[in-house]
Amino acid sequence: MNRGDDQHNAIDISVKALFRECPAAALRLAGLQIPSDAIRLEDPNINLPEFRADHVFIIPGATAGYEAAARKDENEIAIYLEYQLEPDTSLLPSWFAKCAGLTRQLGIPVVLMVIYLQRGDRSTFPDEYRVSIGDLETRFSFTAIRLWEYADRIQSGELAELAPLLILCEEKPTAQTVRLEVDLIRNAGLAKPVQADLLGLAPRIASRRLPREVLLALFLEDIDMIREAGIVEEWIAEGEQRGEQRGEQRGEQRGEQRGEQRGEQRGKVEEARSLLIRLGTKRFGEPEVSERAAIESISAVEILEGLVIRTVDVETWQELLS
Repeated sequence: MNRGDDQHNAIDISVKALFRECPAAALRLAGLQIPSDAIRLEDPNINLPEFRADHVFIIPGATAGYEAAARKDENEIAIYLEYQLEPDTSLLPSWFAKCAGLTRQLGIPVVLMVIYLQRGDRSTFPDEYRVSIGDLETRFSFTAIRLWEYADRIQSGELAELAPLLILCEEKPTAQTVRLEVDLIRNAGLAKPVQADLLGLAPRIASRRLPREVLLALFLEDIDMIREAGIVEEWIAEGEQRGEQRGEQRGEQRGEQRGEQRGEQRGKVEEARSLLIRLGTKRFGEPEVSERAAIESISAVEILEGLVIRTVDVETWQELLS
């Protein structure tokens, strides 16, 4: 799996969790002021082979201003939400099919809302699916939200629940962007479980745009929380995977199985040691010659990983290595 796939997978999982946790904020992007307790999460599976929506929210029709629903004694409507890191027009037919399938399956009106997460180098972000043959035409239009156009509303605190996505709104994000995300989440007056979830999602999304040692330094105050979320271990595991790949390459070049195994292990150790030195330097400053020598003498990846996590609990290199 290449870095692009890693980025897409991590952001997809994180964004899915964010919108599941804070559907009202997503709907406010479209100008719908729906109270969170009025939204019911619906099973997004569609009874068609290999078709599944990202999210389906059921809300009161009258609350959403859907007058036709009230006239037909239909008390609810569904908002079917999709999101993309980059626009992929090949998915338009499936959105068309899913919206139709959900309408038939749920028996209530369904509208599609698509959120494009980052601008990148793209200039076109579709808001309709159109098929024409001569004078015959089928057109399926939907609401397209370009997230970066709402960055000011996120920064103002109006859409503070979407703060973990702020880094996707900037072409060249910096550590300051993440600091702003953290401040927004902490000052939004959110329930503690929601705040914890968002603080866990923020570094996972940001790690695809900024170095991880920078993020660890920014989230030291919340290290226990992100450790519980498995983020630190996830980063180390990814580093180990890169180390294994480097080790395999070295082993292949030598053509010796024993050399390959040693190379894999060295790659893991080097990755963990590098992360420890970078993070420790952020916390305590550059290590002394003797302290660096002590770190270099550690050859067990498990010990190095333990020291990485322990950096939050101590104040000096000496205390860490004692």
